[in-house]
Amino acid sequence: MIIGLVVLGCVVVLLFFGITQRVLNSFGVAYWLAFIVIGALIASAFVPSFAIYGVSVSVSGFIVPSAVAVLFFAISGRAREAGHSAVTASAVLAVYVAVELLLAPVVNATVIAVVAGISCGAIAYVVGKTELVSVAGVFTGVVTGDVVAAVVEHFSYGSAMRLGSYGSFDAIVLGAVFSVILFEAVAAVKRRLNAKRSVMAETAEEFDPDEYKKYFDE
Repeated sequence: MIIGLVVLGCVVVLLFFGITQRVLNSFGVAYWLAFIVIGALIASAFVPSFAIYGVSVSVSGFIVPSAVAVLFFAISGRAREAGHSAVTASAVLAVYVAVELLLAPVVNATVIAVVAGISCGAIAYVVGKTELVSVAGVFTGVVTGDVVAAVVEHFSYGSAMRLGSYGSFDAIVLGAVFSVILFEAVAAVKRRLNAKRSVMAETAEEFDPDEYKKYFDE
């Protein structure tokens, strides 16, 4: 939970100073909506889980992320990327379930959240192709993946049935932010390489070999 809150706090600072303007433009999300989404995620972290018919329901790990997932899917649908988002979410789901089931018996929840968040962010970057699709895939894939893992653990090991958890909250935040960081880092490298190519091309155009040839001919 602390990991997710720290990451969200950093995102809020970046939003406040307008550093993430280009990212929001690529998402098609207004500033006020971004603040509402992040504010809802932060606020949900302080709302305790509740039980329905013996099933533990997490506000921060299930209810709010599910609502955000629907929001991003709607935005991706407007951009005609809903199908691509669904494919990305399926890939993220598979990765999250694999990490959860394989690591749960041997490490604590914090380690699982970090590994799952980074892994899900990486696969969302590879499959998603755009920042909007990747984030939509992370939110949807981790939420559904956590439920699938909980069902498997319940019927296999007798664990308490739950919908969402503090670990899934951290994994969602880490995964979404990490996928965006990958996109921005790769884009920055590409811009630098393109700038170097442009400079080299201009230099090559300005260089006239015939201008210096006469000195050697003499």
